[in-house]
Amino acid sequence: MSAPVYTGFDHLTFTVSNAKQAASYYATRFGFRHVAYRGLETGSRDVVSHVVQQDKVVFVFESPLQPELRKDMTEDISRRGDAVKDVAFAVSDAETIYKKAVTRGAKSIHPPHEERDEHGSVILATVATYGDVQHTFVERRDYTGVFLPGFVDHKTALRWEDPLELLL
Repeated sequence: MSAPVYTGFDHLTFTVSNAKQAASYYATRFGFRHVAYRGLETGSRDVVSHVVQQDKVVFVFESPLQPELRKDMTEDISRRGDAVKDVAFAVSDAETIYKKAVTRGAKSIHPPHEERDEHGSVILATVATYGDVQHTFVERRDYTGVFLPGFVDHKTALRWEDPLELLL
């Protein structure tokens, strides 16, 4: 078996006060495409996420839907404003890389776990880094969905957010 490898950056996750507005700004001003969404309509009850992409650059903007339940996010935003929370790396073996990082002193945030939906599965694991930024290891395996399990295509989300969009 070959050693696990880093294959590139997967995405950056920002905690922001208004995820929809931030995604819209990057799409309008910097030429990103709004590609995916996760929120109340998809079963996420405490965090809303908007994903934008330009070539291989993927940004995820997240905001708390219920600030009283996500004090970690609201305190981060209050302390430092809108900023990067997570730098995610695409890897061939998230579990092995996670274990190696932890044995070398990294603090575990979330041990390796599988997330799946009708498009396949991914393995995710997260460690703490300097300050309050995290690193997530993303092993996509056979995943064919728009971004990650739980996310839907942004065009699908538009129908939920504004039914009048269907008439335009």
